[in-house]
Amino acid sequence: MFYASVLSAGVLLCAFSAHADDRDQLKSIQADIAAKERDVRQQQQQRASLLAQLKAQEEAISAAARKLRETQSTLDQLNAQIDEMNASIAKLEQQKASQERNLAAQLDAAFRQGEHTGIQLILSGEESQRGQRLQAYFGYLNQARQETIAELKQTREQVATQKAELEEKQSQQQTLLYEQRAQQAKLEQARNERKKTLAGLESSIQQGQQQLSELRANESRLRNSIARAEAAAKARAEREAREAQAVRDKQQEASRKGSTYKPTESERSLMSRTGGLGAPRGQAYWPVRGPILHRYGERLQGELRWKGMVIGASEGTEVKAIADGRVILADWLQGYGLVVVVEHGKGDMSLYGYNQSALVSVGAQVREVRAGQPIARAGARRTTYRPCGQ
Repeated sequence: MFYASVLSAGVLLCAFSAHADDRDQLKSIQADIAAKERDVRQQQQQRASLLAQLKAQEEAISAAARKLRETQSTLDQLNAQIDEMNASIAKLEQQKASQERNLAAQLDAAFRQGEHTGIQLILSGEESQRGQRLQAYFGYLNQARQETIAELKQTREQVATQKAELEEKQSQQQTLLYEQRAQQAKLEQARNERKKTLAGLESSIQQGQQQLSELRANESRLRNSIARAEAAAKARAEREAREAQAVRDKQQEASRKGSTYKPTESERSLMSRTGGLGAPRGQAYWPVRGPILHRYGERLQGELRWKGMVIGASEGTEVKAIADGRVILADWLQGYGLVVVVEHGKGDMSLYGYNQSALVSVGAQVREVRAGQPIARAGARRTTYRPCGQ
């Protein structure tokens, strides 16, 4: 869809033969539709490619998330094992400390008792079986305590070794976790960028489809309006042609008889408005006086050309009929604004668009207009507009 802008008031005039120019106008619209369809198809192909890439990225992100969960689970297990090891080491340390305290107390007691017994033995010169048994008992007890302490030490060293191994695995898993998180972040960033691109493309496609729908609707409205106007104009033209021919027959009959036949005012109007635009006989008027902003056939863009002319005029300026005729349409049409269409006979019509208001209407009786008669007032052209037939 193409737009032009003019910073002044303007009047759109399309004078055309209803039987000759319609196909060209429709071809221009259809060419624009075809170009827009190509653009939309290309954008849809880009969209399909982006969707395929997004699908692959979603799968990669899903796999990365799965690995991340597995790594996190392993790390959680290692942390739990390390916590258990720490608890075991703390318990062993407590047991070791308790054993060491007990051993110290026993050794101290044995020393004290052993010292006292030894003096008595020296003074008495006697050996006591009871003292020997007591010393042997303390010896066995001390040995057992020392063995227990050694076992505790060995167990503690083993637990410490296992803890060190677990901490190394923990460090490795933590490093892997950081790497996987970084990879996942990159994947998500790439996905988000593609989503933004896709969103922009979706918006462009939607806009293109809306424009395409509007073009097709304009095409349909143009077809329908022209078809209705042609049908009505054809019926009137045939009837008025017969009536005009009857007037000419009267003139010829009077001429053969050596007299003249003076048509009535109504008959003169009939003869004038059924003559078409091909032979204006000096009656044609400009709809408004002003600079020509766009000429008929002027290139608009690509294959599109203007199918009428746009004349600059002040807002509210009277727009006049270019020739005698009948008003067959005075209504708002999308793409053309308020439009007045005048039928001039022989299939010729003139279309006046971009109007502020219409000074004529189509009622029960089709309104007859004379050349130069005001039929509308020019509208404000401070907004965008479309060319005639586009």
